[in-house]
Amino acid sequence: MRVKLCILVPAHWEAQMGGSQYQAKVLIDYLLARYDVDIVYLTIWADPAFTPEGYRIVPFSDRRGLRRYGSFFDVVRLYRALSRERPDIILQFVGSAHTGIAALYARRHGCKMIWRVTNDPSVEPATVSWRKPHIILERLFLDFGIRNATLILAQTQYQRTRLAESFPNAPVQVLPNFHPTPPDCGRNGAVVKQVAWVANLKPLKNPSAFVRLARRFAHRSDIRFVMIGDTFDEGDWMRRQLEDIAATPNLEYRGALSQAAVNSVLEHTDLLVNTSDYEGLSNTFIQAWMRRVPVVSLRVDPDRLLSSGGLGVVTGDEDALYDRVAALLGDSDRCAAIGARARRYALEHYAESNIETLARLLHLARGLTADLAAPRASR
Repeated sequence: MRVKLCILVPAHWEAQMGGSQYQAKVLIDYLLARYDVDIVYLTIWADPAFTPEGYRIVPFSDRRGLRRYGSFFDVVRLYRALSRERPDIILQFVGSAHTGIAALYARRHGCKMIWRVTNDPSVEPATVSWRKPHIILERLFLDFGIRNATLILAQTQYQRTRLAESFPNAPVQVLPNFHPTPPDCGRNGAVVKQVAWVANLKPLKNPSAFVRLARRFAHRSDIRFVMIGDTFDEGDWMRRQLEDIAATPNLEYRGALSQAAVNSVLEHTDLLVNTSDYEGLSNTFIQAWMRRVPVVSLRVDPDRLLSSGGLGVVTGDEDALYDRVAALLGDSDRCAAIGARARRYALEHYAESNIETLARLLHLARGLTADLAAPRASR
């Protein structure tokens, strides 16, 4: 029987490409090519000029006015949108008030609601000042969603453990991220080494730490630094970031790039550096690992895959970050060994075959031409 699936994500990838948007894109392309499913993409931010193929985009809100203080202001608009669509299943990405609103609709209308965890703070106890009531409200909606979801899909064992501690009755299953398998690019042994940073420029991504790292290598003509990521309206903070980047001569800022362009950069990169305060399981880690690129992280270490799994390094402070980057760039054999191990692990744990697990959980039926269809690309 054909299933109607509403995928609920804050933005569409043609408007903003973040980790959740990329995972939604990979999922939709895969399902449309293989399964008999009616997909509706519910979002607050979409490019009106984009025409989807094989599914519909339904914007139900925007970012104007009070809405910018919290997605709980969408309670009426999102509930009405779901009532119009009447889905069999809601798959909601990102922990927010939308999680609770979707769970409320599902409980009242007898459909399934699955929440996809996308970062660690969503599953950790919140410590919010009473002076920020809008954040408290956002968390209350999220917690309601966690308690009432049909199923919660964690990215990592860490997320599953934290949910079990705070919400012992919540149905949680670990389902790792999923990525198309790229050809093995190997490493080209270039004389000039490349160090990349890939994230949207936000305070929690801590881009200034990467700028400071690049400046410490300013005397090295054999190392170049590349930053990739979209900018957002952060006022004076964003202006300072862009000024600091422009004033760093050995650092090239390439702005927002398509996923294909990001992957092309990673194919010619020796190290991926992450400076975020927190993540879930970053898609950029997986994209790098699949291309034999070790990850050097300032703080983030999902399921200890860097510190214990041998897929890179976590440093804890910026002095150690500099030391470990310098050491790895000076040891090609060690980089190659880490890269080979990382590719093997990524192909085993993060391939598109993970979507087959999700399809079984959703009880989707194979499409009539599933065996003949090639994966369909969303333009």
